[in-house]
Amino acid sequence: MIWRQSLAIHRRLYRVRHSDKQNSRTSGGGRVKFLALLFVIFAILIVVRLFYLQVLRGGFYAALALGQHELYKKLFPERGSIYVIEDNGRDKSLFPLVTNRQLNLLYAVPAKIANPEETAQKLFEILGRAENIDIKQVEKDLFADISPALDPKLAEEIKSNRREKWHEDQEKAEIERLTKILSKKDDPYEPIRHRLTDEQVEKIRALKIEGLDFSEEAWRFYPEKGMGGHIFGFLGFSGDKKRGQYGLEGYYDKILSGQIGEIRSARDVWGDIIAIGRHSLKEKVDGSSLVLTIDRAIQYKACQSLYAAVDRFKAEGGSVMVMNPKTGAIIAMCGAPDYDPDQYNKIENINVYNNPAIFNAYEPGSIFKVITMAAALDAGKIEPETAYIDTGSVKFGPYTIKNFNDKIYGQRTMTEVLENSINTGAIWAMEQATAKVFTKYVKDFGFGQLTDIGLEKEAAGDIANLDKKGEIYPATASFGQGIAVTPLQMLTAYAAIANGGKLMKPYIVSQIINDKNEIQNFYPQEIRQVISSKTSTMLSAMLVSVVESGHGKTAQVPGYRVGGKTGTAQVPRKDGRGYSSDVDVSFVGFAPFADPKFVMIVVIFKPQYGKEAVVINGPVFADIAKFILQYYNVPQDK
Repeated sequence: MIWRQSLAIHRRLYRVRHSDKQNSRTSGGGRVKFLALLFVIFAILIVVRLFYLQVLRGGFYAALALGQHELYKKLFPERGSIYVIEDNGRDKSLFPLVTNRQLNLLYAVPAKIANPEETAQKLFEILGRAENIDIKQVEKDLFADISPALDPKLAEEIKSNRREKWHEDQEKAEIERLTKILSKKDDPYEPIRHRLTDEQVEKIRALKIEGLDFSEEAWRFYPEKGMGGHIFGFLGFSGDKKRGQYGLEGYYDKILSGQIGEIRSARDVWGDIIAIGRHSLKEKVDGSSLVLTIDRAIQYKACQSLYAAVDRFKAEGGSVMVMNPKTGAIIAMCGAPDYDPDQYNKIENINVYNNPAIFNAYEPGSIFKVITMAAALDAGKIEPETAYIDTGSVKFGPYTIKNFNDKIYGQRTMTEVLENSINTGAIWAMEQATAKVFTKYVKDFGFGQLTDIGLEKEAAGDIANLDKKGEIYPATASFGQGIAVTPLQMLTAYAAIANGGKLMKPYIVSQIINDKNEIQNFYPQEIRQVISSKTSTMLSAMLVSVVESGHGKTAQVPGYRVGGKTGTAQVPRKDGRGYSSDVDVSFVGFAPFADPKFVMIVVIFKPQYGKEAVVINGPVFADIAKFILQYYNVPQDK
């Protein structure tokens, strides 16, 4: 019995011990599995991190490493300048109208900026607000609702409070902008501010903030203001890159900009170049410079006269151009409203960048009657003294065309048609030549085609109506309606009339000088003989009669025989068919009659006062023409 009880106790002790061993084995296996899982997770994290560093961010860290053991630097070329030729009577020299000056760019390496917000605050204290804000326009907007009748002291207090609030808002916005830029930890390069002065650079260097640095930048410099920004265009940003835009800067951008070079050299751990390391050098090629046909004195006079007229008659804009009719060289070209290429970013309406001389295609009105007369004269269908009977109107199906102010002139010669600017007379002359012949001459004079003068954004105009069926289209075109031309096309056509019938290609660049001082010259280029020399002489004499006895009297210059024609054209509606109450007024002329030294066009768009070319354009032409004739020392011929 005792033996059996002892055996039972031994069996229970064995089961307990066996159970403890099993539990111990089970517990140990769980710990091993747990540790294995931790190792797997850790390994996955390492792989993910390595993938991020070597693949996703590999380029960034490779660039940082490259910067430590290799020197790489781009060699930026100097942009070509734009010159005019100065002739003081003894010798000739080049005078820069557009050149370069070195300013500073502040940039950041955000990965190295320790405290972005504090750095932004310190930078603002030195740099101030953003560089492209027009304070005059800001204040105009801020104070627009303040009544002039308000008490002056109260008005000034309101203005002061608004100024203070605006400056506070600007400071906050600029600091937030800078902080956001400086916080881009994965970004190795961020430009902060262009065109810093040396004084600003020294102040920022004194802060000794790691991650801020500078590089020199070449910026365009315009030594003389008021010389016509439309000719030059500007050097602006297209994305992150600078490129020439509009005018000469846009058209000749590749020539002016040159070619970027680069240098690569291996360096040691101390940053010194390894003499026996690998090196490569690609030389930069500086941009070529342009020499213009523009005469600086005449250009300045033309611009000032245009600006005064646009301001006086409260016009939307205008254009003045002067050309040498024998060569096609542009002597002066000015547009309004103008802009300062050095401050191009302050212009709110980008349409201001367009040069009205080459971009604004408009209905020319009565100045186009001269083209109609040229076609009929050259075709041998009329003479200057050929007469017709004016009844005051002409019918084409449902359309009736009348003279200005419904005048009826009776019997008139072709010369008198131009003198009195008779619409029906222009239609009669066109019909004598036939619509087909008239259309041919219009195209031969270059209308509806680009002149390729060498300026960006040139328009071709629109003479598509002349290819349509129907008598009404050539009829209205004969006196300058229903077609669109540019001032440059009109000037070039009149230059052909003053040049014995030879149409010359207009050009504004006379030379291109490359970085090796090699010169490429541009010479006068005859496009075609549009009308005969005889027609040219007859028509020129008719235009002198217009200035002496007709609507062009205000364009007279004492002592000289001047030829020219006025034009007042209604402006088509933008929202539908028909015409608005606005007008565009023009005058095109030349002097002196026997040997024209220049041909000039004056166009004023949508004047609010005057509204007649004889009132507005004639005096502007006479003012500039008198200056040119005296400047050239042209003997009087009258």
